[in-house]
Amino acid sequence: MRDLWRRAGAHPFAVPALMSLLICLIGANVALSTQIPSWGNDEAPHLGYVVALAHGHLPTIDSPIVRSWADYPPGSFGLVGWDGAHMDIWTANHPPLYHAMLVPLWWIFGGDLTHAVISMRLANTAGYGLWVLLVGLIARDLVPRRPAVVALATVIAVTPTLALRAGYLMNDGWGCAAALLMMLMTIRMLRGGPGAITNRRIAVAAAAGVLAAGTRAPGVLVVAVCCLTLLLCLGRTRRGLLAAVVTGGVPALATGWFYLRNLHLYGDLTGQEALIEKFQRVPVTSLSGIGGVPGLWEPLVAAWIPLVVFLTVVPYVVVRRVRAGAIGPGWRPDPSWTMLVVNAGLTGANIIGFIRIGGGFHDRYLMTVMPLFATLAALAMLSVRRRPLRAVGERSIHFERREWRIAGMWATAMLAWFVVAIAYQEWYFVYRPQGHNLVGGPVPALLLVAAAVVGVLTLVVMARRASPAVTEPVPVSEPVRGAA
Repeated sequence: MRDLWRRAGAHPFAVPALMSLLICLIGANVALSTQIPSWGNDEAPHLGYVVALAHGHLPTIDSPIVRSWADYPPGSFGLVGWDGAHMDIWTANHPPLYHAMLVPLWWIFGGDLTHAVISMRLANTAGYGLWVLLVGLIARDLVPRRPAVVALATVIAVTPTLALRAGYLMNDGWGCAAALLMMLMTIRMLRGGPGAITNRRIAVAAAAGVLAAGTRAPGVLVVAVCCLTLLLCLGRTRRGLLAAVVTGGVPALATGWFYLRNLHLYGDLTGQEALIEKFQRVPVTSLSGIGGVPGLWEPLVAAWIPLVVFLTVVPYVVVRRVRAGAIGPGWRPDPSWTMLVVNAGLTGANIIGFIRIGGGFHDRYLMTVMPLFATLAALAMLSVRRRPLRAVGERSIHFERREWRIAGMWATAMLAWFVVAIAYQEWYFVYRPQGHNLVGGPVPALLLVAAAVVGVLTLVVMARRASPAVTEPVPVSEPVRGAA
């Protein structure tokens, strides 16, 4: 058994798996603790969307959450909003694919509102867990042979606010996981060399694109960026052109009708302006109005450590690498990194445009940008207090161990802050307003205990990887990226 645990802890993906489990445990605790519905997380309209589909209706943003009380079990009066706008399914501007996938859960548990909502919350939790794993997989493809970067990137990805959101009935978990899966397949087709454009990767990318674009509007952006990247980089070959056409065309054919429906009903593809008008939001017309943007400060404070690193250390490292000659004659931008940067730029522009017309901010809007943000922040963190590696023997013996030691220090700081932030958030958003758990008994508390154990195990694994007895030396024949 000891050998099994030792091998598991030495696996390159041990930390990403633990962080995926951590966000699932926190999400499950929130799912079992929060009263139904959580209006701050749009649970009532999401549930109304599922129920409408279960009865054969495709709702609009003006369709009532409760068309008939016969559609709901007794005791569902909490689903009625406090004004006209909040009595409607305002989430109906999103495509119906994910909500349609939840319809069987309503058919199974629809006789009990609590069981139905908890099962749908846990479905979103599972999506968040998969999303964390995909952040790690993309980081590994971007920075191969540096497992400490991959581990630290997944620790960065699990922010307190996203862990809290993992426990609600929402469509972000699976929609963003699908978007990252499409990115991963695209990166592997770009970087895999001859034979990398396989039928399996094309099919997986196309299916992920359908789920991403069929769940949330930002998924369309990811599909477009991936398709365009494949077309520009690989389109001169028959297989590359096929990959671009299939990965872009299949999602467009499967989901395009819904966005055309939005255009017909609301005047734009996403329905955002109609929602702003429906809720009478005030546009942000000056810098002084940024402080009043709904939801802005909570995620920024929750993720302040990696955010400060990203805004300060990342630019410093980039400038240092440029001055060291990293960008010289003949340099060409890497297509994978370029794709992620373009997606981040377009996503940021879309969010800024939404805020300007009066929309709020949530860090879940940035979940498709997390692989870029977390990987760059991890690389920057590991560049702090690094001495130049000169001797080959020093490189082969100490490089990876030193990276794990630095990564463990950063992870300790971030997980310590995670404990403080998630404790405050659960008290403020869950226990303070309701006073007790939705589900009685010891299970919610045991989930928190299990999450604490997983956090400690994460740090233990990273500490062991920094140990000379565990860390495998980097082969001398392999260059150590960033060692100069």
